[in-house]
Amino acid sequence: MAATEAEETPRSMTDLDHELDPDTDPDTTDRPRRFTLGRLLAALVAVGLAGMWGYVWIYHLSGQGERDMPDRLDDLAWTREADQICAAYAERIADLPGAHNAATADERADVIDQATDEIAAMLVEIEALVPTGDSRDARITADWLADYRIWLGDRYRFADALRDDPGARFLVTEKAGRYVNAPVDRFARVNEMEACMTFGDV
Repeated sequence: MAATEAEETPRSMTDLDHELDPDTDPDTTDRPRRFTLGRLLAALVAVGLAGMWGYVWIYHLSGQGERDMPDRLDDLAWTREADQICAAYAERIADLPGAHNAATADERADVIDQATDEIAAMLVEIEALVPTGDSRDARITADWLADYRIWLGDRYRFADALRDDPGARFLVTEKAGRYVNAPVDRFARVNEMEACMTFGDV
């Protein structure tokens, strides 16, 4: 009986903790982790998010997003020529003295009026190219030209305001909660005539 008691040595709490630790227990370290319902749901959510963002990235990178926009025309035959016309007028406007560099408000107003006259002439040339009739392309193009001319009116009013008040601000008409130049620029962009977007020369 004494020999048996001598063989049994007291064990410390550290030894007991080590034995109960699942990371060091040989009976648990080799045991595969259970794939719980929570982990399955988390994995499905992660895969779904990755797929969604991958689709969005490819959709926009391919340009399909712009092609699917409501302002995208069915026939772009005339927009390429329009883009060239706008690019030529953009060069003419760039050759004018910089409105921001004008010595006086009156001189700045004069330059803005000259540039606005050029843009008005640009729209007249483009109008000779656009589709006519009652087609969808004709209707949305007519809306675009109308919005563009509203923006031209804003420019002329700003030039007049500068002559009365050198501190006048350029105020742009709002349409459907946005400045009217936003749909003008969007139409030009999605129909591949970026040169026809509104000018930032004022």
